Amino acid sequence: MFTERKEVNAMGRTYKTVTVMDIDFFNTSMNAFLKHIVYPDLANGNKCFIVTANPEIVIETRDHPEFKKVVQSADYVLADGVGVVNAAMLLGQPLPERVSGIDVMYHMLDHAAKQGYSVFFLGASEDSNKKAVENAEKIFPGLKIAGRHDGYFDPADESIARMVVDSNPDIVLVALGMQRQEGWIADNIDKFDKGVFMGVGGSFDVLSGKAQRAPKIWIKLQLEWLYRLIKEPKRIKRVLRVFEFMLLHTPVVKHVIKMFGFNKTRPRGKS
Repeated sequence: MFTERKEVNAMGRTYKTVTVMDIDFFNTSMNAFLKHIVYPDLANGNKCFIVTANPEIVIETRDHPEFKKVVQSADYVLADGVGVVNAAMLLGQPLPERVSGIDVMYHMLDHAAKQGYSVFFLGASEDSNKKAVENAEKIFPGLKIAGRHDGYFDPADESIARMVVDSNPDIVLVALGMQRQEGWIADNIDKFDKGVFMGVGGSFDVLSGKAQRAPKIWIKLQLEWLYRLIKEPKRIKRVLRVFEFMLLHTPVVKHVIKMFGFNKTRPRGKS
């Protein structure tokens, strides 16, 4: 049930993927991804575009074809959400585990500090960005900061891209929110000679201390979404998108959808 495709990058890697709603998720664990992909790419000065996709992102790719193309253009799409992992299992194509974007970020920062790689922090508010950098330097002694800039800029502003390029970073973390951050990476990655690029959503807010992650027990029980909803009730619309995603991958619902001729991968409002 797995599909294989040739990785389109300098390394020419071939690896297994699991397809969920037309998005090919890299069939990997956290440790394997870091050890066999991220760390070698940093050591060899390769370019790498990583998308960490949760159910909400997958639903967005269904409803926004241009965003779907951006996600599909990434070198690696990781299953950042138990909803994706559970959906893959229901499809008979199990993934090893959830590969959380914020955990990948923390591992990369730790590795960068130990190996001397530099990091550019792009996005979030000025306060969150500044505090995230300060905390990163405290948590990961020796971390080289290539530069930083908040997320309040026009994505088409070439001066921002030039600033990041000129800083010659090894890692570029982009916290501009879903769609915008992936779009910025896709539009600008060709301007760089090297670098591991990843959209990190609200991770700078967590690193800065402005927001908190769910306690480990909530994560273990697959209830992180509920914890975040309790803390931020305004997230209800986003949570409903996750429920929509899971319903589309529940066997009974899938059968009904198929019986009535609906297409779960078809964008809403389009024939």
